[in-house]
Amino acid sequence: MVSYVKGPTYKVLSHFGKLNPELIRSYIPNLTLWGGAALGAAATFTEGWPLFQKTFYQKIPIFGQHWIKDVDPEDVPV
Repeated sequence: MVSYVKGPTYKVLSHFGKLNPELIRSYIPNLTLWGGAALGAAATFTEGWPLFQKTFYQKIPIFGQHWIKDVDPEDVPV
């Protein structure tokens, strides 16, 4: 047999404006992909800047040696 309900049952979701936890959870894969792409683009465009090289890139554990410049003493102008 089919059991009927007297009326509709309402469920209140917590929300902030039109955002609720289910909607945010569904956007997480897209946001991580675009965030990683934006981080890669920022790293690509700031690779040649000396301030970024000293502050960030030289401190990367394995690849940081790429940005450290060891100049021979005879090549340094006086």
